[in-house]
Amino acid sequence: IILENDDRCLMLSDMRIPLTFMVLFNVAFFGTGNFASIASFEISSVYRFITIFSPFLMAGLLIFKLFIPFMLVICAFSAVTKLIRVPRLGCYFLVILCSDIMTIHFFFLVQNTGSWMEIGNSISHFGIMSAQVVFVLLLFALTNIYTKDIKIGSSRQLSQKAL
Repeated sequence: IILENDDRCLMLSDMRIPLTFMVLFNVAFFGTGNFASIASFEISSVYRFITIFSPFLMAGLLIFKLFIPFMLVICAFSAVTKLIRVPRLGCYFLVILCSDIMTIHFFFLVQNTGSWMEIGNSISHFGIMSAQVVFVLLLFALTNIYTKDIKIGSSRQLSQKAL
């Protein structure tokens, strides 16, 4: 079904886009090295860019370094949804739905017995997923600034060029 603005309705096969996004988003989170380096403030990763000791500028560079993979993944997600003409808002809601399902799953895995490490891990898993829901929504809003100028020709124009 093609709608009047050349977007199509969501189908079950479109679920692969939000699931792929969730995998890549989690890879961006855990693949940036030690994400806890903000708390320990590892200076070696930003010392190459600024040689004088300026804690606020160094902390800003460190946060920017951790923020880049998220923006790349979410901009690619927005570009893919525009290119294949899937309703972006529907895909955003599917991402939030998947995040909420994972948050509920980790909520039921929270432990109050066992070692301190098991308790802390279960709480941190739930906390990370809860924060991810809010963080993804903020990044979706920010991504619209970067991807609003992507123009896609209509399917009629593409088929006429092929002839």
